[in-house]
Amino acid sequence: MSATRIAIDETELEADGVVALLTHAVGTEDRDRLDVALLPYRTGSAVLAVARSSRLPVGVIGYSAAPDRTTLLLLHVATDPHCRRHGIGTALIHWVHARHPSIPLTAETDADAVRFYEKTGFTSTSLGEKYPGVERFLVRRPPAGYSSYR
Repeated sequence: MSATRIAIDETELEADGVVALLTHAVGTEDRDRLDVALLPYRTGSAVLAVARSSRLPVGVIGYSAAPDRTTLLLLHVATDPHCRRHGIGTALIHWVHARHPSIPLTAETDADAVRFYEKTGFTSTSLGEKYPGVERFLVRRPPAGYSSYR
């Protein structure tokens, strides 16, 4: 794995390449399903950030505060398929956590992504088979600076 130099900034949904990256996180190009997934960014209830390398979008992360404001929910994390395993997803997660160090991060994910989250400091708990034949997981990363050895 080699690191790619990137710059991360908040962005708008309409920025070049952002929706294309989000289709990787949503897992479909179906317009109706994509529109539902993009609604939090359109309404302003979620924050969207993009990672750029040489001004090209190579990764995206979206998150929102839980209703009780005690955790941040990662809604989408995606990298360009040609740029995977270069540290971009990890950098996006670190960027969010650096902006909100006292708040834990959580996400719901599938079995394919659990290892990625665990490598970036998350613990995982199976939610069981939420959809026929599909096991889902809740992943949680404690606040920055938290140690279980306290």
